[in-house]
This record gives sequence, structure tokens and C-alpha cells, in this order.
Amino acid sequence: MMPLKLRTFSPAPFRVHTELSSMPPGSPAGRSAASRNARLGLTGALQIAAIGVLTTATPAASHSLQEVEQQLFKRERYFQSVNQPAPEFTLRDAAGRVHRLRDYRGKVVILNFIYTKCPDVCPLHSEKIAQIQKQTNISPMKDQVAFLTISTDPRNDTPKVMKEFGGQHGLDPANWTFLTTLPSQPIGTTRQLAAAYGLKFTTMPDGMQMHGAVTHLIDQEGRLRARFHSLRFSPVNVTIFANALVNKAHTPHPHGTEALTLWERLKLWFSSWWA
Repeated sequence: MMPLKLRTFSPAPFRVHTELSSMPPGSPAGRSAASRNARLGLTGALQIAAIGVLTTATPAASHSLQEVEQQLFKRERYFQSVNQPAPEFTLRDAAGRVHRLRDYRGKVVILNFIYTKCPDVCPLHSEKIAQIQKQTNISPMKDQVAFLTISTDPRNDTPKVMKEFGGQHGLDPANWTFLTTLPSQPIGTTRQLAAAYGLKFTTMPDGMQMHGAVTHLIDQEGRLRARFHSLRFSPVNVTIFANALVNKAHTPHPHGTEALTLWERLKLWFSSWWA
């Protein structure tokens, strides 16, 4: 494991996020979004080709996990390398099925915490996760990556609310699951779990929660391997790191410049349809 080298930034808790918002279709931002959506529809073949290179690279051309971390230290200021056991949990989904973190051994897990009454950060975080999921699900990684979202407000996030939330934010239930506490667990169980992952949710007098946004990546052995802080990270970089975990290519590339070329090609391809 490489030593933690997180660039300086301020992941202070926040309740209001103004960086992104819904844009009217006629506004410049709305026209830009429409244009971007059109490009997405027109470049499906390019997307699949890019993911194909990402997930089927030969051993001689693949990135090791260490190489990917080195590139992310340079290119993703909100990336934090971690290597420690991920806190275990036992929770349930909207249908009442029990899920344990250990049930996901053998898969890479992309995990985040939200609550559905959150007016700004949580919806935006969910849509960011949906972007990562779309990139993942057009690739062979689809069956090797699980997306888990955990509610920190089990009193209000009822099964009905949970069932509706994913579709409202573009999340695919094929490999995304929304989890909450078991009926027998204390109401603060998932907030305590978030704190165990390094993220504090503080309930305010008006019922809102003050918190930050962190996306956690857990490897196939149940070890927490990365955190992507805030909402400013690139979804492409999360996808690339998840791919490195899936492939577990631990042998460094013999020619660093060739590895960098592959990285740049992937970054260019992905950025062309998420920019």
C-alpha cells in the first residue's frame, strides 16, 4: 500500500450545495445539458469501445492498482487511498431482505450514505453515483461491482420512499441496493455506521442532517481501499479505480510512459461523453 497522499482541500460538513442545480431547458446550461445528452446517445459505440479497452486490457498494457493510485494522486484531488478493513454491517433493503457486507465478498462495492429528505447534497450525490453505475454497467464489470446506498434517516426513509428513490435519480436496481436499519436496531444505527466509515451525520433541530459527501470503494476481500470526497470528483476516476480493483493487476507496468498513454486514452474517451 502506498502512503496516503491526499491533496489539501476542505471537506467541511455542509447542508446547502449550490454548485449544481436543475437547469431550465431554454437556458444556456439547459441547452448544454441537452447537447450532452444528445452526444451520449450518439456515442454508444465509442462508450462500449472505451470500456472494452478498460476492462479487457492485456496484462502487458493493464494498470496495476499501485499505478492507478499514483495517477489519481496527480489527477484527482479528492481521492484518498485507504487500506483497512471496512466496517461490517447487517441492514435490510426496501423489500425486507437482509444484507451483510460480507455477502458481497468477491465483488467491488461502491458505498455511500444519504437521506432522502436532503434537499441538495444527497440527490446530487446519488446522480453522481448513477453516472458511475452507467459507466460500469456497459462493461464486463457490471456483474463484479455492487452499488450500496445506506439511509441515515430510517424513520423517514420508509420502504415506499426507498423504492421510489432509485428511479428518481437514475439508479439501476440491477446492481444498486438501498439499505436501512432492521426493525430491531436503534434509530441511530446507520449514522453510527457512517461515523465508523469516517463520515458524520448530525441531526439538526429542524430534522435536517449536517454532513459531507464521501464515496467509498471496498475491494473483494472486504477492505476499504479508497474514499472520493465531496461532489467534485470525476466519475471517470472512480470507474477507473473500480476497474483496477476488479482486475487486481498488481504487477507494475514495465514502461511507465505506455501506462500513462493508456490512462490518457481512457480519460479522453470517458471525458468526451461526461464532460
